[in-house]
Amino acid sequence: MEIRKQKGKQMGNLTVTEQIEQKHQEDLQRLRGFRLLDDDFLTNCFEGDTASIELVLQIVLEKPDLKVLDVRTQVFVENLLNRSVRLDILATDDTGAKLNVEVQRLDKGAGRKRARYNSSMMDANLLKKGEDFDRLPETWGDLYHRE
Repeated sequence: MEIRKQKGKQMGNLTVTEQIEQKHQEDLQRLRGFRLLDDDFLTNCFEGDTASIELVLQIVLEKPDLKVLDVRTQVFVENLLNRSVRLDILATDDTGAKLNVEVQRLDKGAGRKRARYNSSMMDANLLKKGEDFDRLPETWGDLYHRE
């Protein structure tokens, strides 16, 4: 069976096997272009993978005994009246502390005020109405990788 395929200026007859192989090669080329700093790739690599983010945090925070219990990626924290935030990675360690990992490629947007705002949004959503402030879990600031 042959399938007629046109792509850009290239036109030719490809068997199904050749078409599959060509698609595979195109996908591999796209994957080679990904880096861990790319949001989509980062999300897929770390979603639910406590062991990997635990290792990264142990190295970055220089805490070899850190134990991560939960990892969520692309966590949307909504602010009904003002600016909401999307956290790249939100992890919870074995003490209940929340660790927000933000990955940026450039310095743009990775400032201290952004980190402060993200931290305040996390804090604002960690206590239930009427809950004592002493119950507010520890949070760790944003970590940025700059190139």
